[in-house]
Amino acid sequence: MPRAFTAPRPDSYAPLPPPLSRRDYPGELPPGPGLTVPGVTLAKFLADTPAFLLDLHRRYGDAVSFSLNGQLFLGMFAPEMVDTVLVRATRSFAKGVGFDRMRKVLGEGLLTNEEPIHLRHRRMMHAPFHRERLDGYAGTMARSTTDELDRWHDGTVIPVGPRMMALTLDIVARTLFGTDAREHSARIAHSMEIAIDRIERTMLPGLDRLDRLPLPWFRAFPRAADDLAEVAEQLIAERHAAGRAGAAGTDPERYDPRTDDLLGLLLALRDDDGSGLTDDEVRDEVLTLILSGHETTANVLTWAAAYLATAPEVRAALEDEADAQAWLDEDRAPTLEEALAAPVAGMVLNETMRLAPPVWVAPRRALEDVEVGGVAVPAGAHVLVSQYVTHRDPRWFPDPERFDPCRWLQRPERDLPKGAYVPFGGGNRRCLGEQFALLESRIILLAIARRLRLEPVDARRPVPPAQPRATYRPRGVVPMRVRHRSR
Repeated sequence: MPRAFTAPRPDSYAPLPPPLSRRDYPGELPPGPGLTVPGVTLAKFLADTPAFLLDLHRRYGDAVSFSLNGQLFLGMFAPEMVDTVLVRATRSFAKGVGFDRMRKVLGEGLLTNEEPIHLRHRRMMHAPFHRERLDGYAGTMARSTTDELDRWHDGTVIPVGPRMMALTLDIVARTLFGTDAREHSARIAHSMEIAIDRIERTMLPGLDRLDRLPLPWFRAFPRAADDLAEVAEQLIAERHAAGRAGAAGTDPERYDPRTDDLLGLLLALRDDDGSGLTDDEVRDEVLTLILSGHETTANVLTWAAAYLATAPEVRAALEDEADAQAWLDEDRAPTLEEALAAPVAGMVLNETMRLAPPVWVAPRRALEDVEVGGVAVPAGAHVLVSQYVTHRDPRWFPDPERFDPCRWLQRPERDLPKGAYVPFGGGNRRCLGEQFALLESRIILLAIARRLRLEPVDARRPVPPAQPRATYRPRGVVPMRVRHRSR
């Protein structure tokens, strides 16, 4: 299989219907801005896409229509619509705008692939995330967190965003590559940052033609994609040369996350028919795990640190909870059950992911004519489901812009309509690493709360503005001052 940057869309995927314009829509379009001066809607969309979509929802309702570059887009924001697109009618949709860009870096990994490849990979990739294996990962998470926090000295100002990125990359690299991690982390971080930036800035239909421009900014994209692939391929080749797939050998049942790295398990995985993943498929899943395993979690933790600075009572409750954790007293990693039994940390993370969902929009492309919440969606239409918008619906979240973790006591997630809160997606596309991410986030959040307090450098603006692209990032490095706690 060729490298991801030049690989064509696999022939086994369902063919994409041609995109539609407004005049191709059967019947009366859902409300929206309609025809405007050419480029105005596109400019507003690009300037602040989450705010653009939120404004459409507030002005026009749960189903909206608009055009970008002459192509029809339908926004679907009601929980029922979200659940239909992501879960009940998921086979009527393909991954939408932007995923072709991600495929140039991640190949056919779980984040970007379609059926029938997706079903096979998902079935096989359940093994790394079985609950009984998560306890083994916790040791790596706790050790990396301790190493990182030991560098945060009292009174110093740290860039929280980059430090969280470094910490979560260290965790995912150690989990994937074991003792080989540190040798490659800096290279991975550099190339992944370039690749994510180029994906995010050129996601709309037609912008892929810019890849051919002979400009250094664009040429850096294929170089970064190839560099990431080379790291993964080199590690895979080294395992084969050593005559091992890891301590697990060729038997995934012998894999032990306390002593083996995840690359060994990926090479040892077998499907029901006895076939395994090819080296190219392992490479793509490794790159997908690196991106999804560090970028999103780091963003959530950075937002949580900023939001907690605005809610001293919540922060105090979190500190009390951290002080009561036996695993922190005993200087060990928690079990999954211990981590999940920290309710304040859970509510802080829930509320952070409500306001700053790590994946804030889920683009889809209709493969066939389908009805969503009473709205006709013709084949070829772009559909945008937005966690950012639906998570701010006052029907389900009163005073939606306020950071209020206690709302999850008053109305827990199980009492919400399906589709109202979907930070990890839904259906067969729901994030396989959800429990890994929640365990990691709680370990880091509680370890920080136990040892120190982060204060915003600018108390007038404790929460940074957003820089929403492929993930919902805070803008800038988010500088905060470290204050060690006395117990």
